[in-house]
Amino acid sequence: MKRYGIDIMRLVGLAAILLLSACSALLPPPPTPAAHAPTVTASRSATPAERSDAATPGPMASAIPVEPPTPTVVIVPLAPTATLTPLSAEQRDELFNEVWTLVRDRYVYDDFRGLDWDSAYEEFAPRIAAADSTETFYSLMREMIARLDDDHSRFESPQEVAESEARFEDSLAYGGIGAIVRTIDEGGLIVSIAADGPADSAGLQSRDVIVSVNGTPFTNTQAFGPEGPIGAVRGIPGTTVRLTVRSPDEPPRDVEIIRQTIPGSAFPRVEVQRLPGVAVGLLTINTFFVEDIDQLVRDQMESLLQKGPLDGLVIDVRINSGGRIDLMLNTLGLFADGGSIGATYSRQASSKLTVPENQTLPQLADVPIIVLISDETISAAEMFSAGMRELGRARLVGTPSAGNTENLYPHDFDDGSRLWLAELTYHLPDGELIEDQGVIPDILIEADWWLFDPADDPYIQAAVGALTL
Repeated sequence: MKRYGIDIMRLVGLAAILLLSACSALLPPPPTPAAHAPTVTASRSATPAERSDAATPGPMASAIPVEPPTPTVVIVPLAPTATLTPLSAEQRDELFNEVWTLVRDRYVYDDFRGLDWDSAYEEFAPRIAAADSTETFYSLMREMIARLDDDHSRFESPQEVAESEARFEDSLAYGGIGAIVRTIDEGGLIVSIAADGPADSAGLQSRDVIVSVNGTPFTNTQAFGPEGPIGAVRGIPGTTVRLTVRSPDEPPRDVEIIRQTIPGSAFPRVEVQRLPGVAVGLLTINTFFVEDIDQLVRDQMESLLQKGPLDGLVIDVRINSGGRIDLMLNTLGLFADGGSIGATYSRQASSKLTVPENQTLPQLADVPIIVLISDETISAAEMFSAGMRELGRARLVGTPSAGNTENLYPHDFDDGSRLWLAELTYHLPDGELIEDQGVIPDILIEADWWLFDPADDPYIQAAVGALTL
């Protein structure tokens, strides 16, 4: 078995991303296997969501995929899916025992969150022995790890590992219309459109609402099966989907769209803009689970600053479901020059989380910053937000974050499968845990912000007001 230490957010995912799991970190092992790396991250996967030096990954914060209403692009892998290599009964038993033992010895909660781990062994051992296929075996392994119920730990088959790695590299394509959709009471709210994608070419715009898909009301979720209405929008490139769409202040209209291959890079992971009427920048970071996310942030901010100085900066991580801790710390280092944002603790040891020095953007040295957070701010994004405040670089506006900051380590196995195991908990510098309670904002704002354009977004308006006080 190959092991390497990283801290990840709930990617998967984006992801977990997400995506995001997502959010999980998909990284090559370091030159020497390490039981614990000196830094960490977390992830909830399956959102188009979830980067420092990929050759020397650090820990990651991870949370598992977030369910709607998190904005999500349902990802359909288009590359040929590798056929699972059959495993013998002996190989299955060996892998089962290895995974079970890792959890017993390294899981961050020595009481297993009330789960009788020995009883889990007695239950799953005969089911594993009786599995009639490799697919069934991997399904049972996922089920066993899901019993931990920590919204982080998970088991991935070789196919899922490959998809997760492609997501991290931003190379995972899907078949669809090129839109990010959020479920609301009226239907599917389009919150973002991929430039030059099928939805864009068909004239759809952000804030349009999908009323029905192929004649079936979007709100009749049971009619669409397990993947729901968003799953019905996606599909094989070249096929057609008929949407009934309502734009603001207009009657519904039918639109036929030919699905296309949508690359993972169709939706920017980092976006910047100057807010109208004020010298305030808006930086949106949607994940820490993409290679070189810290460099992407630097490049985007430098481009924005070339257009003139800023009196304030708003950083939006409201739908950031986490990612790699080292990448998160590197990103934080663009705004704060060194210092510690706390520490992570395993059963045996603790590791200080240190922000790199001499990496800050000099034009922002004295610029006040507001960070926007929500209950969809997860894992590494929560650590980023808390760290910005702990280092005196920002105040927080929004609603409490998810409170899901356990850090994961990946354990890779010879068959290509992977165990992401929660082995660390995150503590603020004073020792306080934010697990289960989240990061509490300095200014509480509760509103359906996704219904608004940025200029009218109540969170952003509150942030600008706080910056100009």
